Amino acid sequence: MPNQLRFPAEWEPQSAVLLAWPHEGTDWAERLAGVERTYVALVAAITRFQSALVCVADAGLRERARGLLADAGAAMDRVRFFEVDYDDTWLRDSGPISLREGAGFRLLDFHFTAWGGKFEAGLDDQIVAKLHASGLLAGAAHQRIDFALEGGGIETDGAGTLLSTWRCLHERHPGLSREQVTATLESALVQSRTLWLDHGYLEGDDTDAHIDTLARFAS
Repeated sequence: MPNQLRFPAEWEPQSAVLLAWPHEGTDWAERLAGVERTYVALVAAITRFQSALVCVADAGLRERARGLLADAGAAMDRVRFFEVDYDDTWLRDSGPISLREGAGFRLLDFHFTAWGGKFEAGLDDQIVAKLHASGLLAGAAHQRIDFALEGGGIETDGAGTLLSTWRCLHERHPGLSREQVTATLESALVQSRTLWLDHGYLEGDDTDAHIDTLARFAS
């Protein structure tokens, strides 16, 4: 089927890397200068190979980021800015989970609760919808899913197998059984089986044992 949905593995070709620039209202406030230098190096490295889509909180931050990146030698023709309000920079968790859909792709917009309500997330939970509405991602469809999930909490091999930790998903959905959570994930993410890790919780981990700190698939 030409428009069959598929959840690609992370090592597959991608259109761009999505980031949110740090500012004084994010977790990085106490070490902002150092983190900003790291972001400059990161985006400059990304643009050696592909495009970077950089979220900025306002026009002033956009111009600051643009100037720092240009001074660092980033390929500015591969940098696009998207002005949007956000609570923090953790777009691996608050940003879209992308499925391939024919020649295009679909942005899955799960409910982002800042890891079970630990922090403010009202702005971050709107990023995916606003990104789609902006028209920056031509050919992308948008699907809002009323289910709490973060990108760092799941891992796929690109061939239908999903890997996650029960601790994390149970914390987000204490009223659902493992069978119910599994069915929801496999339906939304187009997976044929789910492997659950029952161990590996790290003390003090705000994510409640995201799989991306514990185990990853390789090609």
